[in-house]
Amino acid sequence: MELRKSVVFGICAVAVFGIGYAVYWDYLRQTDPEFRRKLKKSRKKAAKQKKAAVEESKSKTADFIRGAVEEVTKESFPTDVTAKEKFFMEQVAKGETLFAGGESGYHDAALCFYKALKVYPNPVELIMIYQKTIPEPVFNLVYEMMSVEVKKKQAEYFGNFPPKEMNVRIEEFSQSSTSDDYIRRVLISTKDFAPGDVIFTEQALASALDPSLENGEFCSHCLKELNGADFSDDSDLFGAVYCSKSCQEKAMAEYETLLFTTRDDDSYSNEAKLKELVKSGRVKYPLMIARFLAKMVHEETQKVATGVEEEYSTWDHIERLRFLAVQPSDKESKEITLLRELFKTKVPGMEEFISEERYLMLKGKLMYNAYGIYTEHNMGAIKENLEETMRSSQPTVIGAGFYRVASYIAHSCNPNTETRFPDNNNVLSIVATKPIKVGDELKISYIRVGDRNYSNRRSELETKWRFKCTCIKCMEEAGEVGRSA
Repeated sequence: MELRKSVVFGICAVAVFGIGYAVYWDYLRQTDPEFRRKLKKSRKKAAKQKKAAVEESKSKTADFIRGAVEEVTKESFPTDVTAKEKFFMEQVAKGETLFAGGESGYHDAALCFYKALKVYPNPVELIMIYQKTIPEPVFNLVYEMMSVEVKKKQAEYFGNFPPKEMNVRIEEFSQSSTSDDYIRRVLISTKDFAPGDVIFTEQALASALDPSLENGEFCSHCLKELNGADFSDDSDLFGAVYCSKSCQEKAMAEYETLLFTTRDDDSYSNEAKLKELVKSGRVKYPLMIARFLAKMVHEETQKVATGVEEEYSTWDHIERLRFLAVQPSDKESKEITLLRELFKTKVPGMEEFISEERYLMLKGKLMYNAYGIYTEHNMGAIKENLEETMRSSQPTVIGAGFYRVASYIAHSCNPNTETRFPDNNNVLSIVATKPIKVGDELKISYIRVGDRNYSNRRSELETKWRFKCTCIKCMEEAGEVGRSA
C-alpha cells in the first residue's frame, strides 16, 4: 500500500513539475523579448538544418542516379537468351534481398532492378510489374534512372541523327505561337548543292497504297508498279500483292504476318475488320499505324533474337516530330478499339500501349509529316483523300509514305528542294531546285503552287496544317514585306 502511494505521489510530482515548467516557459515567451528572439532563432536554425538535410539527401540521391546510369551505360550485358534469363533472375533476387533489409538497401536494390530491365524483352511490361511488387521508394528510384537515361539520349540525339552521309543536320529553335511555346526543328544543308543534285534519299518508315489500288497494279510493300509480276501469299487475309519475292518476304516478316495471317477464318475476326475498315473506308493511315506498330514489335523481336540493339528505336525517331492535334471522334474510337483488340492476343502489353492519346498522336504525326507518293506514269493514280493530309506538289498520288528525316523539312511556296521517286517506289529523293549553300535551310512545298494566289495557298495550308504561311512569296504577294510585327 505504501509503495503504491509513493508511486502515485511521484507521478503527481512529475506532472506538477511538467505543468509548472510549461507555464513558466509560456510566461517567458510572452514577457521576455530576448527569450522570444532566442526561440525564433532556434526555430529558424532547426528549420534550416532540416532543409539542408533534405537538400543533401536529394543531392546524394541525384548523384547516385547519375552515377548508376553511367555505370549501366558502360556495362556489357549478356546477349544469349539463357544468359539473359540467368542475369535477370540474379538481379531481381538480389534487389529483393536488399530492399527487405530496409531503407539502407533501397539505392542498391533499385540499381539491381534497373539492370534487370536492360535484359528483359518487354521493358514496359516489367515496369508495370515493378510498380505493383517493389516498395514505392525503390520504384521511384528505378523510374528516375529511366528518366535520366531518356534525357541523356535526347540530349545526344541530334548529334547522332541524321547520319552524316545524308548531308543534312537538324537545328532547334524556340518559337512562340498564339497558343503556346514549342521547339521548331529545321533541316540544314551541310554541303553545297547545285540545282538537280540529290541531297539525300530515304526509305519509308511506313507506307501504304491508296486502298482503291490494293490488289491491282502496284506493290503493297514498296508501291512500285508490278509490270506483270505478282507475288502473293495464300495465307494473307489482306490479299496484298508484291512486285518481287524480296518485297513479299520483307512485308511478311515486318508486319503482314502479325496483322493478317495469325487469324481464324471468321469474317468477324479483328483481322477481317481491319481489312474492311481500310478497303471500304478508303483510309491509309489506320493501316500505316498498324504497320508501324507491327514493325516496332518486329524490331523488339529482332533485338531479342540477335542481341543487337540500335542506339535509337523507331519510337525515338518519331517522338520529336511535330503533329496535328486530332480530336477524338467515333471514327477514331473505332480504329483504336479495333487495333487494341487486334494486338491484344498477339503481343502482351500492346493493348495498354495503344492508348487513345498515343493513337491520336501517331495519326497526327502522319497527317502533318507524310508525303504523297507518285510514280512516273501515275497509272491508276487517285486524288488525295482530304481527310488524310499529306505533303504533295502533285495533283494525284498513289499512296503515302512516312519518313524520319524528310519530315523535318519546312514548307515554302518558293522552295529550294522537291521530292522525287526515281525508282517509282516509296524510296524518296530530296533534290535541289536552286543553288544551296552550307548552312542553308531546306524548304519544300507541301502543296501544289502553280499559278495559285497567296490567299488560295494560305487557305489550303491553314486548313490542312493549321499554320499561316509567312514565306517570302506569300508575304510579297500580300504586301506584308517590311511591315512591323
